[in-house]
Amino acid sequence: MKKTLISFSIFILLITLYRCRDFIYYTRMWLTYEPKSFMGNMEPPFPNWFEVMWSLKGPDRNKNGIRDDVEIYINNEFKDLNESELIMIYNAAVLVQSSLRYRASEDFLEEYWAESNMITECLGKYSSSTGKFDKKFKELNTIEQAIENRTRNTLLRSNVSRLFLNKFHMWSYESGGLRGFHMQLNMWKYCGLDRKESDKIGIRILKKKFSMGRKSNHLSNLKQYEDKYGKGNRNLYEKYFTRKDINYLDK
Repeated sequence: MKKTLISFSIFILLITLYRCRDFIYYTRMWLTYEPKSFMGNMEPPFPNWFEVMWSLKGPDRNKNGIRDDVEIYINNEFKDLNESELIMIYNAAVLVQSSLRYRASEDFLEEYWAESNMITECLGKYSSSTGKFDKKFKELNTIEQAIENRTRNTLLRSNVSRLFLNKFHMWSYESGGLRGFHMQLNMWKYCGLDRKESDKIGIRILKKKFSMGRKSNHLSNLKQYEDKYGKGNRNLYEKYFTRKDINYLDK
């Protein structure tokens, strides 16, 4: 009887510890974590369990659109990512946080949908530019999923986010074409990357594109592109063509 009681008590203790694991983690971090400078910005203080769990959105002291504990989680867990990758992950975290709302206007839904698809395109085009698309995209997608789970870490948040995302059932999004090409050459504008890094990625994409197909077809596509978007990216591709080719684009 005594042995059974001890076993039962241990079982109850383990269940209690499991259910309190979040409280223990947040309390330990709140008491011991020292904010640090990350990518030129000072982290917010680590919030306590009550701040994080007792509201839908939680604390965001530095007003960057990411819940404070999620921001610190990203900085510590994924610090080995390069700056471009971190910026895209931050953008994804902001988007996930913005889905925690009870009501949303039609304008907000359209903006959210466009931003959501833009982030997916950014991750895809960046991954493709590395030459190891499958490996890199899977890595970034796994990180994005981990951040979604960390952000929607209560039943309330999970349900509210699910109801919000259900509003996009049957929505579609157009990608590729001239718009997709424009995004490839301007990831600094659409994905938040550094301009120099964006140009490097654009040049790698162009080099691969121009290595296949006929030059006349590429020139025709570039003519259509410049007619629509202007000549702002010509510095990235003019070295692949002769003066005669450039004159054709100027007509």
